[in-house]
Amino acid sequence: MLQARPFRGMRDILPGEQEVRLAAIAAIRSTYREHGFLEVETPVVETIDALRASGAGENTKLMFSILKRGERLDLAHAASPDDLVDAGLRFDLTVPLARFYAVNQSKLPKPFAAMQIGPVFRAERPQRGRLRQFVQADADILGEPRWLAEVELLVAATAALHRLGLEGFQLRINDRRALEAVLRRLEVPPSSWRSVLVALDKLDKASPGAVRDEIVAAGVEAKLAGHLLATLSDIDEQDGTLAALASLGVGDDVLEQLAAIVDHVRTSVRDTEVIVDPLIVRGLDYYTSSVFEITHPHWGTSIGGGGRYDGLLGQFGVSEPACGISLGFERILALLGELGVRVGEARRRLTIIFDPSTEVAEALRRARHFRREGYLVTLLAHEHTARSPMKRLALAAEELKAEGSQDSFWHLTIGIDEAPRLLMH
Repeated sequence: MLQARPFRGMRDILPGEQEVRLAAIAAIRSTYREHGFLEVETPVVETIDALRASGAGENTKLMFSILKRGERLDLAHAASPDDLVDAGLRFDLTVPLARFYAVNQSKLPKPFAAMQIGPVFRAERPQRGRLRQFVQADADILGEPRWLAEVELLVAATAALHRLGLEGFQLRINDRRALEAVLRRLEVPPSSWRSVLVALDKLDKASPGAVRDEIVAAGVEAKLAGHLLATLSDIDEQDGTLAALASLGVGDDVLEQLAAIVDHVRTSVRDTEVIVDPLIVRGLDYYTSSVFEITHPHWGTSIGGGGRYDGLLGQFGVSEPACGISLGFERILALLGELGVRVGEARRRLTIIFDPSTEVAEALRRARHFRREGYLVTLLAHEHTARSPMKRLALAAEELKAEGSQDSFWHLTIGIDEAPRLLMH
């Protein structure tokens, strides 16, 4: 007998949970629309060449590859597993958007403010807040070279989180060029920079000791690795950060851009801490300058992040700047649940109970009436001589409530009730 369970790292979504998810998606979508973003959709499958050439770093190692089909699947002459695949499931929404823009740029406004909400796939170890199939909610601005794009993205993402009811989060901002300047000042070998940045990006998931060991494994002396971590950690996370970065050789152009982004975001959002954090890295190779993450004290890792990826579109033959931010939808929903924040509006659910032998027409007429009144109506065929269905209805309502539904539940029995009766708030 087949085991009736989802593939590891993926999960079924129950009706009450799906209500919450759809309400959250609607809140994010409406917020981004208010900020001028236009929604697009891209395929979940992209060519293997596009995914591998993206500069997505370790995400390419987590990619679900797709075998060639038909005669093209030549097992006998394949020299390596790579010869057997020609496509993969998307591991983020940024690479597909870059390919999309290269194909459709003539039909799009410039700058182009895009949003995407959809599933992505990564073959990583499942854990809290980390699945193999999960939803991302992205906003990107393509064709805007100035730091105005970063400000617009951070303001829109903040507004979306506030609309979901999330408070107390922080916007942490940095610049990859600042990190590179620090590495240069400390004389970290340039050949190790990529691996060092990937290691530093794990500081929110691994201990400093483990990160130091990874930096050492990348070819950096142990003493220098420790000095690098201490230097970055000792920089003040408030007003002194930019001055400390300047003392480490970070250029005025980088510092001025960081200051402009922080100042304008601080004046544009409410009740949100905006911090320059030299430890924000973002481990993807395609980031070129500004990087940012959204963190919350009740969640161990980031719940959103992004940055500027000016070189990615060039991989597809388009010379345009680009910047984006991604909200970690699954993590945000889990965090809201742990904080007891309810998402969505309460609706009235009505079950109309009727005898199928004599009352079908009347049940359908009542259903039309109450739907016009705003109820969500379900018909329940039930012979009046049978056992009362009230216990079954109550159990179903309790399950939906446990899954996150905020609805109230009502019932009406044809021939007995003239108006709906409350079952459960």
